[in-house]
Amino acid sequence: MTAGTNVEVSPNASLFVWAAEKLVDLVITQAVEGEWASFRSKLLGYDQKSGAILIARPEPANEGQRVDVSRDAELGVAFRRGHKKCLFVSRVSEDLSAVADAVPGTLVLAPPTDVRSVQRRAYQRVVIPSHRFIAAKIWDGGLPGDNGVSYPVSSGRVSNVSVGGVMVDVRSDQNPRLQVGDLVGIEVTQRPGMRPLLVEAQYRHCVMHSDDRLGLGFQFVGLEHDLPGRSTLEEVKLFASAVRRGV
Repeated sequence: MTAGTNVEVSPNASLFVWAAEKLVDLVITQAVEGEWASFRSKLLGYDQKSGAILIARPEPANEGQRVDVSRDAELGVAFRRGHKKCLFVSRVSEDLSAVADAVPGTLVLAPPTDVRSVQRRAYQRVVIPSHRFIAAKIWDGGLPGDNGVSYPVSSGRVSNVSVGGVMVDVRSDQNPRLQVGDLVGIEVTQRPGMRPLLVEAQYRHCVMHSDDRLGLGFQFVGLEHDLPGRSTLEEVKLFASAVRRGV
């Protein structure tokens, strides 16, 4: 390469070249009117010169869901490669000239500045021993803001956890009567006096643990985005790892 013609190659170029060749499936997350929405897509192309990423226009993940991805929308993107889950955040770009073979009806994402890889082992559930108490509180509609007093709709203990989600064991009379897909805010306190884990999640299912107790299963959402007032993906990974080690 001659002087004056240096082209900076993204350290993630080989990852995206592979993903484009495989047309990998994507999970897209976006904050829509204060709530998290998840969509399906595919990675269709990657331009090594510009770092632009070409994806299929997102499709609904749930029946009746509306997909409305606007210019400059910030999207969380996740896909799997082998034993790792890769995640990044990018914005939609209207500058299609950077991708020579862009196809009408697709979206071009700006080059991500930070691509993270999480071992899929981290998504394996860790069951909390019955003698160990990890407190959890649940807020309806997401984590509470700083403007005013807000009270949780339910509280209980963590019965199992992974980087992907958590199950909270509550008394039957504490059942918040959630619908599948409802957004909640969750505060998890590993030990008294420790800084709590603050995450948002979608309700997925409910199981009966006994006659008077039930387990509420939640899937974490939006961890790619690192929003103020919420725990980051790294913090969730550290928490799940500590629980796995019994720390």
